[in-house]
Formats: sequence, structure tokens, C-alpha cells
Amino acid sequence: MKPDLVINTNEISMKPIKKNLSQVFILILTTLILFVTGCKKDEESGQEKKERITQELNDQINADTLNSIVVWLENMGTRFALADNHRNVALKIRKRFISMGYENTRIDSFMINKTYLDINYQQWQYNVVATLEGESYPDSLCIIGGHYDNNLRSGDTFLTVPGANDNASGVAGVMEIARVMKKNNYVPSSTIEFVAFGSEELGLFGSYAYAGDARQDSKQIRFMLNNDMIAYQPGTDKSQWIVNIMDYDNSHNIRILAERLCTRFTVLKYTNDNRYNKQSDSYPFFINGYKPLFFFSKTVDPNFHSTSDLASNCNFEYCREIVKLCCAVLVDKN
Repeated sequence: MKPDLVINTNEISMKPIKKNLSQVFILILTTLILFVTGCKKDEESGQEKKERITQELNDQINADTLNSIVVWLENMGTRFALADNHRNVALKIRKRFISMGYENTRIDSFMINKTYLDINYQQWQYNVVATLEGESYPDSLCIIGGHYDNNLRSGDTFLTVPGANDNASGVAGVMEIARVMKKNNYVPSSTIEFVAFGSEELGLFGSYAYAGDARQDSKQIRFMLNNDMIAYQPGTDKSQWIVNIMDYDNSHNIRILAERLCTRFTVLKYTNDNRYNKQSDSYPFFINGYKPLFFFSKTVDPNFHSTSDLASNCNFEYCREIVKLCCAVLVDKN
């Protein structure tokens, strides 16, 4: 006869409970850790997302593409605003924007009255405007532009004016940002307008027309980025590459932002020399109460307004860095 088996009921019932409690505790702790971590990520995701998008877009901004756009504009012969082909030039720029996917690209016409070489010209001139509509604030505008016309100090401006650095480079920068944003389905919070301004060389006529109309129509322009002569930089030592970021009395804060982004996303150093900030398309925006910046090569180009202003005398790796900076500002402000 075997002895009675003694059963410890407490031992049988408590072990599974302790095990279950331990698993529940681990599950709760894991959940809390994931929750706290998730909250932290949500707090940081806005800025992290902007930096990621900026880097992704900037990686696709291409020096060879900038070069090809400048050569394309240079090969039009002349882009002098009073030449017979001036409307055709604007239409070609519009067609190129459309080929990138900006089917809404429009021609904005404005009338000028200009005496040149003792001849009075009253004629229509043209800005070209491509639009990337904003998702959250479509009526709030961010403008990036550069003028497409050019001139000569001497010679027949009606015949040949290559205008590579001045200012096919600025137009190329605007188009290249438009291209990579469209290619990557970038959706800004505010609407971005990419503008090729006409008649800058004759007296900033295109930008005065655009900014004046915007003010008259009470349009909300958050800021304007102007690119003019952004591709001249002799030498390959990138430690010597400097961009001049000109600002105005109402746009110091945007310049400070641009300087921070310059350090973060480009190899460029920066300076702030405002001696020429009244001589390009950003100035009419300031006059009309909007906040502009003017990006300009630090080294003065000896070829400007001459037949030597050719793509072969430009540095498109340097140009790419300035274009990356403009792209970074647009993304950061959206």
C-alpha cells in the first residue's frame, strides 16, 4: 500500500498566476516604453521630416542639368527684351515648365514704355509662372524667380547675347528646383510659384509688374527668393566658395534662416553684402511690402553683359550649391 499523496494546492495554483503576472507586467512596461518613444518621435517628426525631404531633393539637384538648361537658353541667340523673338523665348520657357508636369504654367503679360538708343518702344513683355499648389494654405505664396532676359555693354544686343551667368543661371536654378519637386511629388503647405521674369535688364519691369499686381490684388506672399548670376566661381577649392545672401529691412529673419541652412545643407560659406540689392528682381517685392532675399555669386563675373558670358565660363557645381540652399529654404518654410 502506497502512502497517501500529499498535494500542495497553493503551489499548483500560484505558479501560473505568478507567471501570468510577470508576462502582464512585461507587456505593460513594453507598451509604456513604446508609447513614450512614439510621443517623442512625434514631437521631433516635423523637423526631421523637413530635413529628410530637403536632403532627398538636394541629392537630385544636378549640375549637368543646370548646365544643359543654361546652354539651351544660351543657344536661343539673344534674349534681349526688345528683340523680335522676346515672346518666343517666353513661350519656350513655358513649354519647358509644362514638359516637367506644370500644365498650369501661364504667361503673364505687361506693357512697357522704354526708350532705347533714341527709339521709343511700347510693347508687351512676359513673365512665365509655373505653380505648385499648396495643400494647407493654397492662397499663401512662396516665390522663387530669376530673370531670363539679358543685355550687352557694347555690341548688337538684338543679334547675340548669350547671357549664361546673367541670368540663364538663375532661371536654371528655378527650373531645377521645380523639376525635382515635381518628380518627387513634393506637396508644400503654401503654394510655390516659379517665375522667370522678363525685362529685368531694362529696369526690373517684370518684377515690378508681378509684385505690383500682387499688392493690388492683396495677395499673401510670404517671401520671395531671387536668383541672379549664381554660376560664376573660378577655382575648384570648395573651401573658398562663398554665396552673397542679400536681404532687406523686412527680411533679416529669413536671411538668418538661410545662413543656418547654408551651413547645414551646402559646402558654401556666406556673406551679406547689400550694395547691389536694389539692382535685381527682389527689390520691387521689397518696395511692395514683401520679404525678399537675393542670392548672388560673391565673386563678380568679368564676363557679364558681354559675348563672353558663356556656359563654358560658369561653375555649375558651385551653382548647384546655391540652388540647394534655395531648395532648403523653400522646404523649411513649408
